[in-house]
Amino acid sequence: MRTTIPVDDTVRRILAECRIDDNRLYLPDRQLDRKLYKGVNTVLEALGGTWNRRAKAHLFTSDPSTAIANVVAGGTVAPPATVTEGYFATPAWLAEKIVTESDIPDLEAGAEVLEPSAGDGALVRAILDANPGVRVTAIEPNPVRAAQLGDDPRLTVVTSTLEDFAETAPRQHYAAAVMNPPFALPGQPTIWISHVLAVWNMLAAQAQLIAVVPSGFTFRRDKNHESIRQLITTYGGYEDLPEGAFAESGTGARTVLLHAHRADITA
Repeated sequence: MRTTIPVDDTVRRILAECRIDDNRLYLPDRQLDRKLYKGVNTVLEALGGTWNRRAKAHLFTSDPSTAIANVVAGGTVAPPATVTEGYFATPAWLAEKIVTESDIPDLEAGAEVLEPSAGDGALVRAILDANPGVRVTAIEPNPVRAAQLGDDPRLTVVTSTLEDFAETAPRQHYAAAVMNPPFALPGQPTIWISHVLAVWNMLAAQAQLIAVVPSGFTFRRDKNHESIRQLITTYGGYEDLPEGAFAESGTGARTVLLHAHRADITA
């Protein structure tokens, strides 16, 4: 369930004064004190807005007029899935690139592929398009998105978190896994690392892991990042994805693509 954030009256008055032009929201043309600006910015970020210095506006993926009006009228804001679920859809062009350049097109008929954070199904569709003979298990915790993944006989949809699925999932089983995991959740700033490790343990010998992750993978020096970096570079490598690869999904986050092969069942 999404957390509802209360919005005080002063912030609501500022939001009511904002000018909206398509997907751009402009703050009132006067200086706001730091506390007030922070309160306004918190609401705008919760709604999916991102400050853009060049545009001198908060940018949204679509017209935020209705969402702003609802906050002004109701005094609360419910953050979108990008905040509460870490959900950023994989663009279709990127899903196709990732899958066609992986081992998946060459897998034998009947091979089982795992997509552990299926979202709207872009990677699932790319997998089945690239190799119609494989079988896909798609994990998606959001029941609305899970229901929209379809009923293809080659597809098994599990409405569950990856953590719950992993408790009973077969180990050393899947011939490949392709994933765009949530990068961060409230209270779990590096949840993607635990997701990658959980999926690694589900791969059969010689199976390939493909994962889209934040670029912090390449440079952060804490223990968890050092460990996952060592694992991936031991069994594979990574490449930078194009800047703005997820812009249409509402984030400018820089990303990299991990690729690694499970060498044996003890690794």
